[in-house]
Amino acid sequence: MGLNIDNIFSLFSSGEDASGVDDQVFINFKESPTYFIGMYKKLILNNLNFNKKIVKFFKESNSDLDVDEMSDAGEWVTYNRAWHYIRKINLSNEDHISSLEKHNDPYLETTVKLGIKFFEESEQYERCALLKKIQDILEGLKG
Repeated sequence: MGLNIDNIFSLFSSGEDASGVDDQVFINFKESPTYFIGMYKKLILNNLNFNKKIVKFFKESNSDLDVDEMSDAGEWVTYNRAWHYIRKINLSNEDHISSLEKHNDPYLETTVKLGIKFFEESEQYERCALLKKIQDILEGLKG
């Protein structure tokens, strides 16, 4: 059975039509701490579900693939892509701290902990350090 590339793209939602949205507003939002935090959280939370779908897709397409390797590769891509966003949080910038406060919920706390665990296992301690600082800020905002 051959791979059908359309099936891969069907795993992603098409999203909403952005017609009528001012392009500059959208571009500015994509450079905001709110966007960085939201994308980090969304990528990690969706990782498990997406990983299951992609492994199932490839397993059905080609039974010779190693499912564990596929899962590990999916996790690696997810956490490194999520890192692309969260690394842009500037802990010296009050707007960034304010965004962390606004988005502080159990899901963000969980994704930060998962990020620390993932990067510890791959010995990327600089990444762990930033995530730990974010975790400490989130915990400090509670009390």
